[in-house]
Amino acid sequence: MTSNNKSIISYSFIGLFIASCSSVQVTEEAVYEDSIQSIEVSSKRAESSTPTESKAVLANATVYFEFDSFNLSSRSIQALKSITMLMQDNSEIEITISGHADERGTREYNLALGQRRAESVADYIELKGISRSRLTIKSYGEEMPMIQGSNERSWARNRRAEIN
Repeated sequence: MTSNNKSIISYSFIGLFIASCSSVQVTEEAVYEDSIQSIEVSSKRAESSTPTESKAVLANATVYFEFDSFNLSSRSIQALKSITMLMQDNSEIEITISGHADERGTREYNLALGQRRAESVADYIELKGISRSRLTIKSYGEEMPMIQGSNERSWARNRRAEIN
């Protein structure tokens, strides 16, 4: 490996390290399943004599949280980087971030926790240069569980923020 290649690798590593540093708190998490989808569909209009192309772009992701926490994990940040890049490339995309909690705690507490989780995701996306006006934030607390059940696996899947 030449010294020029070593320098490029060193600068790349330093750049990635600096880019990942921010005021957003990061924690490790145990996640049973994670999903990110980006779908791009093209079609041509038949009505016009001149074919025009239109595109529909969908951004979906789920970010999971530890018990009683709204801190983003390093795995969550990877999912959010993909969403952020998609939004930077497509300025017309607007997303809804919905915060959720597991069934433990009072209804009011879980609604507030869901709100903090959605806000945490929105803060990260805004930190990466996306206008807050393109984000809609909702909290469902414990009202819309992904999985029914009163065990750690179910609770872990229900502690989430969904991006649509």
